[in-house]
Amino acid sequence: MQRKILRILKNKVVIAILIGLLALPFLFRLSVPILNRILGAPSLDILENYQPIGSIEVYDYKDKLAGVLQGEEDRQVIELDQVSDLAKKSILAAEDSQFFKHSGFSLTSLLRAVITNIKAGRVVQGGSTLTQQMVKNLFIREDERYQRTLRRKVIELLIALEVESKYSKERILEIYLNQVYFGNLAYGIERAAQRYFSKHASKLDLLESTYLAGLLTAPSHLSKNLKEAQVRQQYVLDRMLELGYITKEEYAKADIHKMQFKKSQGNLAQYPYYFSYVEQELNKRFTRNQLKTMGLKVYTGLDPKAEMAAAEIMETGIKNAASGINQAALVTIDVETAQVRALVGGVGNFWQNQYNRATNVHTIGSAFKPFVYLTAFMNGVIDQNTIIKDEPIVFDDASTESMVWSPQNFDLEFHGPTTARAALIFSRNIPAIKVAMQAGLNNVIDTAHKAGIKSDMQPNLSLALGSGAFTPLEVATAYSTFARGGVRVEPILIRKILDNKGNLIEKNDPVAVDALPQRHVSLLVEILKDVVNYGTGALAKIEGRIVAGKTGTADGSRDIWFTGFTPDTVTVVWAGNERNREVLSSYATGGSTPAWIWREFMLKYYENNPRAAVDFKFNNNYVSAKIDPLTGLLATEYTPNPVEMRFTPGTEPKRYAPVPDTSDIKSRSDEAEDENFTNINDRKMSEEDEKIQMLKKINESEKAKKPETKRNLPEPKTKPNATFSEYQ
Repeated sequence: MQRKILRILKNKVVIAILIGLLALPFLFRLSVPILNRILGAPSLDILENYQPIGSIEVYDYKDKLAGVLQGEEDRQVIELDQVSDLAKKSILAAEDSQFFKHSGFSLTSLLRAVITNIKAGRVVQGGSTLTQQMVKNLFIREDERYQRTLRRKVIELLIALEVESKYSKERILEIYLNQVYFGNLAYGIERAAQRYFSKHASKLDLLESTYLAGLLTAPSHLSKNLKEAQVRQQYVLDRMLELGYITKEEYAKADIHKMQFKKSQGNLAQYPYYFSYVEQELNKRFTRNQLKTMGLKVYTGLDPKAEMAAAEIMETGIKNAASGINQAALVTIDVETAQVRALVGGVGNFWQNQYNRATNVHTIGSAFKPFVYLTAFMNGVIDQNTIIKDEPIVFDDASTESMVWSPQNFDLEFHGPTTARAALIFSRNIPAIKVAMQAGLNNVIDTAHKAGIKSDMQPNLSLALGSGAFTPLEVATAYSTFARGGVRVEPILIRKILDNKGNLIEKNDPVAVDALPQRHVSLLVEILKDVVNYGTGALAKIEGRIVAGKTGTADGSRDIWFTGFTPDTVTVVWAGNERNREVLSSYATGGSTPAWIWREFMLKYYENNPRAAVDFKFNNNYVSAKIDPLTGLLATEYTPNPVEMRFTPGTEPKRYAPVPDTSDIKSRSDEAEDENFTNINDRKMSEEDEKIQMLKKINESEKAKKPETKRNLPEPKTKPNATFSEYQ
């Protein structure tokens, strides 16, 4: 009986020992986290939703990554399946070939490293597993990271074992590849691929992969010493063959001396002006340290294709511009969303001159006149058919030698009685001054501010001719208010900002403000359409598409503009020169180079973004009538090229236009903007265009002889003092 009991007890002891041995790994795994906390090792909580701090990622209007702005560590976080298999195998061959077999520590790897280093006579291979390396980078304090102490090694090992027990191999490898440093300021495999080879990590080939893997033993040193890096690269290739990761044929073809480096210029080089302005705006919202360490994701209104097209077309336009015009800027805003689709602040090498002309001020010239006429419409001073005398006028001006100032039109001629509509279409200066005086300069300034102009303006009469200086961005904003029928929306450069964990920091949606009366804005837009149809902006005309706009040519052609818009898109083009010098050329006008750039850009824009060619949709109770563009009277069957116009009920003309005699009419140049722009594209006017131009320049005495039921603008009772320079 005793023997039987002893036999049973012995069997139970054996069973208990076996159970204990089997449970030992499980018990050890349970005890590791407790032991780590006792030793003061950090918790693994940071890995739960771990996102390495990367560069500032900038996304376009379709939420696609457009590029990065470098932060504390220039890193772009990607998923494991976005890394090529060759890159993964190269890293494992170089750093931890047993990665998928061990549990965080590999005695085999340690012994191999010792033997390899003894043979080489120096340290050429580390014994730490890939998991241990990741732990060292993430969990060991920087001041202890490179101390070869037993305590640090033990903690590193225990944390590695805990990590392996909690996370998959794929997750550990993904974190490692995004975290590790490759030298040359590149953190993570994606930025390394871009920095050294100007490609994504998913596209890395065998030579590129082995080169990057070889850098990991001493990235700061090897990235600056090609020969030593190639020695290490060859070692990685040898290991790849040894491990069976590549075939003998692939190994034989892999000549490290044939590898081609292609250093990436970075995404800032692709969209330098847009990105630099985004960075400028971020600097207003965050401290420098926050920008370096938060890993922000910035979603913008950028259209990369539009930005690239603008830069290319501007280069071409400036190469063929009038002598003295050597710079340009362009801003495009989407009318519906108010998002800034393109912002290019100059031509030429951005790195040599980073001045952003799209966000700095330039004298606007006649592109300001729409604010003058709109103010007059709003205040009931004039309507589009009001007759204004285009005639010599003199003002006292103490700043001039003669003590007087006599403004001129661009063509140095006076055109007598003319309608307000024609005066704006052909950008006459004298009528603009008279209208501004009657409407009130402070009222004009108020209208411009309501539309979206933020720059300060002085209530001088020269303002009516465009003496104010504004940025192309704010001008685009103001004209987008016209395109919306008087609704102002602040331009949106940045749509939203997220932190590196995806938390929303800022969101900017369009906020519509009824700034100006649609009834009067729509009338202005109708006139600005004819500026493009047959006025000073004819070179911007796009066949089959409704376009409205205004030219601007400042004193001495130092600044020339074309601001054009369709129902869905506003684009402003400015051109000038670096030193703000006078340009002595009759071709240096807003209707030449800027209008050409505008047209070519918009054609490309609609090619990339097809949209229906529709008219502006304003809700008004206007009545429409076909009008003789020469006289402003109702068109007849004999009227060449009648124009469809809208009128407030009761203000439409009642009389019909006389039959014109055009037998001996010769066309004359109007602001030198409708033809002779041969430097760009030798665009010739059609017979119909020439006929319109000839008819436009018929002596307006016909109107003086046969006055119709239109209001005449009252003459000013006084001649106020003013300080002027000449603007067109």
